[in-house]
Amino acid sequence: MSEFSPRQKAARVKLLILDIDGVLTDGRVVYDDTGREIKFFDVKDGHGMKLLMRAGFEIVLLSGRKSEANRHRARDLGVDELYEDAKIKLPLLEEILEKKGLDPEEVAFMGDDLIDLPPMRAVGLAMCPADAWDPVKQVAHWIAQRPGGHGAVREACEFLLQSSGKWEEVTARYF
Repeated sequence: MSEFSPRQKAARVKLLILDIDGVLTDGRVVYDDTGREIKFFDVKDGHGMKLLMRAGFEIVLLSGRKSEANRHRARDLGVDELYEDAKIKLPLLEEILEKKGLDPEEVAFMGDDLIDLPPMRAVGLAMCPADAWDPVKQVAHWIAQRPGGHGAVREACEFLLQSSGKWEEVTARYF
């Protein structure tokens, strides 16, 4: 275990990489009669992401599944980097770090299932929702109190903002 606390690790973060299903959503996938996929995203999570981006953080979405709903949500939030159909996420994470010129310690990854374990082990701050699979919780440096799709990402964004000392600056207009 590292000698640094989750808050100290979070203070170094410049990039947050988020899994989608089970993190930004509650993990359910609904199909209507025509086969169209429907997902539920929490607007509070979205606002947290907007606050984080306003403070200068970058956000990347990295999903094991391909979905038009993912693309709509990324566009709606102004997240330019969405990687889908990533069945093995670690090589893609390494590619993202190389492209951005970031050290692993400058990256947080929030995942919820086994597919997320390799990238979570490779970054400075591993995060997960409260309802993540148990092996994921064991690897996580920080665990949200809320489940995926129900405010876990908002909590993560606020934790990063507070840890970096940018919370007051980015929320001043509301208070």
